[in-house]
Amino acid sequence: MHPKLPRFALSLLAAVIGGVAAGVAVAAPPAVLVSDYGKTISIVEVEGLKRIEKDAVLAKISNQAGRKFTAESVKADIRALFGMGFFEDISVYSEPAEQGAVSVHVVVKELPVIAEIDFVGNEQIKTEDLREVIKLKEWAILDVNKVKQDLAALQKHYEDKGYYLARISHSVVPIKGDEVKLVFRVEDFDKIEIKRITFLNNKRFTDRELKNVLQETREGGTFSGGSASTFKETGFKQDLQRLTYWYLEHGYIKFKHESPVVTVSEDKRWLYISIYVDEGQKFSMGSTDFSGDLLFEKSELSGGLGQLPGETFSISKRNADIQYLTEKYQDLGYAFVNVIPRMALNDDTRTVDIDYSFEKGSLVYFGDINVRGNTKTHDKVIRRELRISEGELYSGSRLRISRERVERLGFFAPGEVLFNSQPRRDQADVLDIDIEIKERSTGTITLGAGYGTVQKFFFTTQISEINLAGRGQSISLSANYSADRITRSLNLGFTDPYAFDTLWSAGFDLFAINFPIPNRYLTRKLGFDVRAGHPLGDYTNFFVTYKNEGLQITRVQDPEIDTSTDQGVLSSVVFSVVRDLRNNRFETTAGNYQSASLETAGVAGLGGDKQFFKVGLNTRYYRRLVGDL
Repeated sequence: MHPKLPRFALSLLAAVIGGVAAGVAVAAPPAVLVSDYGKTISIVEVEGLKRIEKDAVLAKISNQAGRKFTAESVKADIRALFGMGFFEDISVYSEPAEQGAVSVHVVVKELPVIAEIDFVGNEQIKTEDLREVIKLKEWAILDVNKVKQDLAALQKHYEDKGYYLARISHSVVPIKGDEVKLVFRVEDFDKIEIKRITFLNNKRFTDRELKNVLQETREGGTFSGGSASTFKETGFKQDLQRLTYWYLEHGYIKFKHESPVVTVSEDKRWLYISIYVDEGQKFSMGSTDFSGDLLFEKSELSGGLGQLPGETFSISKRNADIQYLTEKYQDLGYAFVNVIPRMALNDDTRTVDIDYSFEKGSLVYFGDINVRGNTKTHDKVIRRELRISEGELYSGSRLRISRERVERLGFFAPGEVLFNSQPRRDQADVLDIDIEIKERSTGTITLGAGYGTVQKFFFTTQISEINLAGRGQSISLSANYSADRITRSLNLGFTDPYAFDTLWSAGFDLFAINFPIPNRYLTRKLGFDVRAGHPLGDYTNFFVTYKNEGLQITRVQDPEIDTSTDQGVLSSVVFSVVRDLRNNRFETTAGNYQSASLETAGVAGLGGDKQFFKVGLNTRYYRRLVGDL
């Protein structure tokens, strides 16, 4: 389009040229008369509307009845109407009206409507899955910008799935009137796999060590299978960040890598990656200092640091030190404290000096504490785990401990317990806490079968619920029955961690067990236990359990066997201390657990036929080995 000519002038010129060439007379299209500028508008008409309301158009334009008609208002109105995103073409023309006024006509051509959306050529990903990726829906107005956004979203979706060579285009097919069909055409090819990853200039670590750092990008082969070797751009970028973090964790502060070179084989099946690294020198920790708004003695601040002078610099330890220093100030109420690690590199000694600078901000108080997302779990089950209260000074460590305690309940999906701080608009010194949770299934039904040399074929079942009626109580019922009709058991257990809404926990177990000793006798055990506990700290609890069980021996096959000392009633008391630092009681992936117990039977007042002391020690440690293992 010529920049000097308005739209109507170009249309007129084209029509005249075409008419002269055809040898016919041509009528000029209506246009704005320059002589009409400056006149008062008597009426504004909108022509060409089919789906859009006239009032919606009039509300967007400045040319209104009673106002002066100007060239600037015409340009502004056209821009405003195009901005609505509903029109493909817009023009304006004027006509003289009575008493020297002017009538203004706005002529629009609406964008077509998408009557149908189709996908062609997508052999690797189902059409239903692709429809969920795009935002355009049927009977929406065809917007070129939104189509481009959907094309980008589809391209990314294919790359995330491993189809790195996929290409997606679109076409618009007229149907009838202003209805069109939007067609996305896909060339998806096969997934491209990584044949080889090569590291260049790495001297401190071997290729094998560095390849193990990459979690999303792995080499494949003829029998590799799975998706581990499929190239995904987003995963590759994350792996490059992991590579950088790996070197920083081992003291190579000046590590950097060049842009990876990625090449594709001629058959477009294999991909080769080369990564050139500049490792630099290993740095150790030098001196530590503190500056800014100091509220503690420097000796007290340095006493809790994990990064010690002389050690190899570790980025994770430095970040942990920042968290420690941040919580020190937050525990005084300074929620928005900023701890800035100013690092000075000494190339001659290859050491790192860090000056932690504090900007404490102002004191902040906890406002409202809101719980959201719990459709089953009662609010009190969550709130009783909190170590923060409304109205008190902000505390970073108590906020963290509260989140950890809620996660440890095991009632919510891993990683789906969020504590969001929301500042109030009218009170800058108050933070509301929104606890966002996503509940998971807490009930299980287990059925099993097996074979044993004693009981032969046996069947087992268990029904359990760890969040009974949303009250945080746990109950389980298990049964075992064998084909010999002799071996069988039944167990019922119940625990309330906050009995009667107190800090005391309470529970009981009932059990009945029949178990044969081959070629000797049959044992029958019937009993129960009741227990109570009370916390000694945030992670430590003390329990007292009373056990009572009777053992009866029948069907003795050898008369020389003396069963008198085995039969009878066991009446005992168990004292135990439990320290539980697991991140989740039922789906543990990190943390540790320890317990110590003393069981005594036959002491005065307990009765029973057995007498003994029994000491038990238990410790568990959890750590990820590979992936989710």
